[in-house]
Amino acid sequence: MARAIITFKLMPESPDVDLEPIKEKAKAIAKENGALGEMLIKEEPIAYGLIAVLVLAMYNVETADFDAIAAKMGEIPDVQSAEVAKMDLALG
Repeated sequence: MARAIITFKLMPESPDVDLEPIKEKAKAIAKENGALGEMLIKEEPIAYGLIAVLVLAMYNVETADFDAIAAKMGEIPDVQSAEVAKMDLALG
């Protein structure tokens, strides 16, 4: 079964948004939807104080709908948009 590391990119509505609740809810959504093992959550500066949240999680490729997971993350309060930013196949 192939595995992939998926990077979800969540954009907050403004630079003033507290990112910690977004990170916690995104992590919970990833786990509920089949994320395997530990996840990495990072912040990526965009512009003018706006910071995106990146959620890196491993999934079995055959059993996950990554766009649906991103859509659920997009429903988190104070998140303007969420998308699958990157997909890397995991070897081994």
